[in-house]
Amino acid sequence: MPAEDIDRKFRGAWGVFAATCGAYLAQEPSFQMWFGHYVISQFGIDRVAREPIVHTKPFPPGSWRARLGAQEARLDLVVSRAPGIRAIHYANRHYKSADGTGLSALTDLAVISELKVAATQWEGLGHAEVVLDAVKLTVLLREFERVHPHVAPPLAYLCVLDNHPKRTYKTEVLEERLHADPEVERSRFELLVAEASPRPALEATMSSG
Repeated sequence: MPAEDIDRKFRGAWGVFAATCGAYLAQEPSFQMWFGHYVISQFGIDRVAREPIVHTKPFPPGSWRARLGAQEARLDLVVSRAPGIRAIHYANRHYKSADGTGLSALTDLAVISELKVAATQWEGLGHAEVVLDAVKLTVLLREFERVHPHVAPPLAYLCVLDNHPKRTYKTEVLEERLHADPEVERSRFELLVAEASPRPALEATMSSG
C-alpha cells in the first residue's frame, strides 16, 4: 500500500474550504467548524480534532512567553496519524499525557494547524496575530524536536483565508515579518494563503429596514 500523502490531502481540504466558504460572512467558530468538515472529508472523522492543549509552563524560558501570554498552547485543528482520535489534553484524566505537558501527544499527530480568517474582523486581519500563531507553532515544534529528537514531527500549517470584503491581505508583508521575527523559525511550518473569489458582499448581510 502506498504511503499516505498527508500534505496533498490537507492542501486539498484547504482548497475546497477556501473556494466554498470564502464568500461567507460569519464568526470565527463557524469557519473553524467548516474547515474541520473538509479536513474530516479527507482523513475521516476519527482522525480530526480541535483545540488540543499543551502545557507550556515547563518549557525552557524565552521571549515567546510574554508574547503568547498563557501557560497553555491550543492548536486550532489537528489530524492524527491513525484512526482513533483521543482527547488530547495534558490534564485529561482519561488520556493523561505521558510527559505531563501534552507535548508527547504530538507523536500521535500527522498535522497541527492554525487558521485565521480575515472576514471575521471588521478592520481586517492584522499581521501581528498571524505572527503569534507562527510563534506558537515554532515553540511547540522546537520543544518537540528537543524532547523527541528521533520522532518525525507532525506537518504544521499556518492557514490564512483572505476574504475581507474590502481589504486585501498583504501576504508579502506577512512573510517579511515572519522572517524578521526572532521567535519564528519559518522552515518549521507551511504558510497557506487563499484569496476568496468572490469576496463576501456586505450589502447582502442585512436588510435596509
